[in-house]
Amino acid sequence: MFGALFWKECKQVLKSMVYYLYVAVFVLFLSSQLGSEMTSNMEKPEPGQGYYGTTATHDTAAVMESKLASLVSETQWNSYATYPMGFIRRVTLNETELAGIKEIIEECTGKSWEELVQEEEEHFGQYGQDTVEQAIQAQASYEVSPREGLTYEEFCENMEKASKIIGAGSAYSKESLGRGVSVPMTYEQAAAEFDAICSKDRVTGATARLFCDYAGIILAVLPIFLGVTRCLRDKRAKAAQVVYAHEASAVQILGSRYLANLCMAFLPVLVTSFVMQMPYQYHARTLGVTPDALAFLKYTCMWLLPEVMAVLAISFFITELTENAISIFLQVFWAIGSLFSASGLRGDFGLHLVCRWNTVGSTEAFWGQRAELFLNRGCYAALAVLAFAVAVLCYGKKRREGETIYGRLFRRKGK
Repeated sequence: MFGALFWKECKQVLKSMVYYLYVAVFVLFLSSQLGSEMTSNMEKPEPGQGYYGTTATHDTAAVMESKLASLVSETQWNSYATYPMGFIRRVTLNETELAGIKEIIEECTGKSWEELVQEEEEHFGQYGQDTVEQAIQAQASYEVSPREGLTYEEFCENMEKASKIIGAGSAYSKESLGRGVSVPMTYEQAAAEFDAICSKDRVTGATARLFCDYAGIILAVLPIFLGVTRCLRDKRAKAAQVVYAHEASAVQILGSRYLANLCMAFLPVLVTSFVMQMPYQYHARTLGVTPDALAFLKYTCMWLLPEVMAVLAISFFITELTENAISIFLQVFWAIGSLFSASGLRGDFGLHLVCRWNTVGSTEAFWGQRAELFLNRGCYAALAVLAFAVAVLCYGKKRREGETIYGRLFRRKGK
């Protein structure tokens, strides 16, 4: 009985235009974000190369130097990047506010504003601006030293003042300072990072994490439409009472629907991951590394499957409860909130629906946070089971008593 219902539901999914839109949007999103150019970040570093990329640090001296450099640059152009709602918003200050920022900078550096501007121009004058790499290298190596005797506590107080002037979501808030800063890698750091990518990640593991990072963003939203569409199909077709009279149990009916939609939703994820791993397997071999052929499969199942399970199960539950499409608005809002509530683009998994690791590599850092990711995904798998169980209870109640769970009236059969 269950097997027949499952295959019937799979066929129904394949007849749905929503499903093909789901597949198209997913593939287009991933193909636009990922490309073989990522392998350029996995070339073996050479001594004297000059620039090896950046690495994150929470060292207080580095944080002060980097944040002061950023504040000087933004003040020079009177254009401050803020993220009040997760989206960038450029802020321009008036003369009074700008003077207040310059006063804070002078207090932290012990130098006049004119001296700092001259030093900035001299620094950038040492680098050519012909290529993007040169510009990035110049920006990454630009630092402004704090005055002698400035404590980190005093620095944080001054940055908080600057943040209040600039506005919410600035790079100088207490939360932003807590995330650390990016500093240029040394050759030794770059060589250690490359060795970790080759030995622990076997190249494909590093790119699989980035694949899951981008795929996780879109999969926090797309499965909602599959769940809502399926749950409302019987109502639209006015076949609810016919289905309620089916001899199969509520668990079998709803379980076959959920499992069929889950399998069909995850199938394009698996196929896309299989196709996209090919260039990275080839690149691994060019480096003399035997690639992990199962890396994309392992990361996809561990990272993305619990997310799809939870999103789909919750859409089933809310739609069965309300019998309308409100789940779309609620869950899209949840997905956006999860995406922009993270303190950074790498790690900080916590209990976020969307787990981020927007970098190729940082292998040692990831392995140090794996346990947190496993806990996060385990919680969402458990949430999926709970949401589905409650959806079955709602569905069973309506089926037994002919009731509408949500609405002004509860109507029984025959009334």
